[in-house]
Amino acid sequence: MTIARFALMPDIVSLRDAMDRFGTLAVPVDLWETKDAYHLRAALPGVRPDELEINATSDSISFSLPVAIDPSKVEATFENGVLSLVLPKAESTKPRTIKVNATNANSK
Repeated sequence: MTIARFALMPDIVSLRDAMDRFGTLAVPVDLWETKDAYHLRAALPGVRPDELEINATSDSISFSLPVAIDPSKVEATFENGVLSLVLPKAESTKPRTIKVNATNANSK
């Protein structure tokens, strides 16, 4: 009978190396759009709110959005291990009503 020696640390180190090769961690999120904002919810079990840092620019929060957002109005909450973000759309991306001025060609 052959007895193989089990060495835990080299296996953990090689697993860590393999995980590092994947790059950044991808977290599944729920993302939905309303008239005025995008909403994001991500389950982050085992993460404490003080471990989170969210950086917002006008068009991204670690992912690309189809329209610009207003980073000064981004809201984040963390409850029971679930991160929720509200990403208001920038005013410049919201549709606006344009009044059409018509002139009568016969009035000249």
